[in-house]
Amino acid sequence: MKLKETQQVLKESPQKLIEYNVIDKSFIASYILRIVLIIFLAISIWRRDWLWTIGCAFVILVSFTPTILKKDFNITLPWVLDLMISIVIFLHVGGVILKLYSIIPGYDTITHFVASILVGFLAFIIIYILDQYWEGLHMDVYAMAFLVVIFAMAMGVVWELFEWGIDLAFGTNEQWGLQDTMKDLLVDTLAGIVIAVIGVKLAKRGELKKFTEEFGDQIDKSIIQKIDSECKE
Repeated sequence: MKLKETQQVLKESPQKLIEYNVIDKSFIASYILRIVLIIFLAISIWRRDWLWTIGCAFVILVSFTPTILKKDFNITLPWVLDLMISIVIFLHVGGVILKLYSIIPGYDTITHFVASILVGFLAFIIIYILDQYWEGLHMDVYAMAFLVVIFAMAMGVVWELFEWGIDLAFGTNEQWGLQDTMKDLLVDTLAGIVIAVIGVKLAKRGELKKFTEEFGDQIDKSIIQKIDSECKE
């Protein structure tokens, strides 16, 4: 942050300076994680593990989604989401490349839970923003919570189908049997419930509205208003 900007922020509110510092640190952390992903890509190439070479290349591109949204759509993800996306990608890819799934007991459960927390959190935010800004959706907060749980469960099923398809296509061992699959789906559901409960509390306190205000305005201007205007024509 430039000196003049810092002085202006201090004049407006000391709390804003704290928020800027947190955001700056989160962006630094997310970019460090992306550098680590590039290192994982190099390790995959060195091992001639072409499946995970492609996988690492793909997730590196996915990790830059926030940058693409900012450049092409003028949408800036909340720093919490940006950091969570990077962490989830790092946990999964790092777990495979560094063989943490085999070394650390319960690592698969941890990654499933954290990933489903991200999925549920993102789903709650999107539904909440649509409810606030789009005339076509008006939903009770408890209905939002229910949808979030269902969405987390559905994404868990999609992931298990994806792992099953990878095993069939490449002869890998992503799925470790029926019990493991059921356990993963249960963990996904529990993560969805956790986010649903937290989301309802944040929405009722008005904290979710404050958290999504800037993000919601950007989506409204860049996407919702354009869609509405095209539908009216």
